[in-house]
Amino acid sequence: MTIRERFITRPSLHALLGFLSLALLAGPALAVTVPITWLDQSPTAFGSPVPNGAVINVPGVGNVTVTYAIPAHWTHSRAQNPNFTAGNVVFGPDTYSWTNYEYFSTIFTPGNLGPEVGTITYTFAGTLPAGSVFVGPIGLGATTSFGGGTSTTRVLQNGTYLGDFVGDASFGASQFIGGVGNFTVMNSVTGAGGADPWWNTNLAVVRVDDAVSSITVIQTQLRGDGIGVNIGFALDQVVSEEATTWGGVKSLFR
Repeated sequence: MTIRERFITRPSLHALLGFLSLALLAGPALAVTVPITWLDQSPTAFGSPVPNGAVINVPGVGNVTVTYAIPAHWTHSRAQNPNFTAGNVVFGPDTYSWTNYEYFSTIFTPGNLGPEVGTITYTFAGTLPAGSVFVGPIGLGATTSFGGGTSTTRVLQNGTYLGDFVGDASFGASQFIGGVGNFTVMNSVTGAGGADPWWNTNLAVVRVDDAVSSITVIQTQLRGDGIGVNIGFALDQVVSEEATTWGGVKSLFR
């Protein structure tokens, strides 16, 4: 090998070794478990309506104000299905788990099939970071009877569908429709009358990918189809984001 060849080869070898070292250090993505804390609507009792304008304190998040605009003939209440209270979904290498799922339940029985529309808005004390808020719709029905129709949950934010938690094998799978600045969840199947699997969906877990100071859930509902929704928080992400911001503020005074 000539002197010139050696000087050309050594840098190339060093570069290759450096690249391999970085690749080994990077390694595969580490799996993490993300606890979700769903909004606890107490002190309202299960089966009772949540007051319009209720202020609920969530440790690590602050006050959450619940307001809603729903038709007067709808019945609404704080509800829980024990099959879904605790569970998890897996998305990529990560597991999202919870122990306290409950929901804001709505139903109406008089009138036409619909669908009819109501909204539930959750307003936060400040802006929460992207990826720290979740939406969990449940019980969405669809039917081909009476001209057909579908109940849906829609949010005007970017979202990622993390999966369904199958708490009841007779329920249908959720269908997630994502768009730019919005997402919709509905039942993936339909059929005649009000029978499962098309009359209920399992719990769909959707991560909100925007920083938000409020979330408005648009519930489009069929007559006789009791549906529910709640929001949840990854408290570790909310707290870590606040700590990072505070550190940045403090650094300005050094």
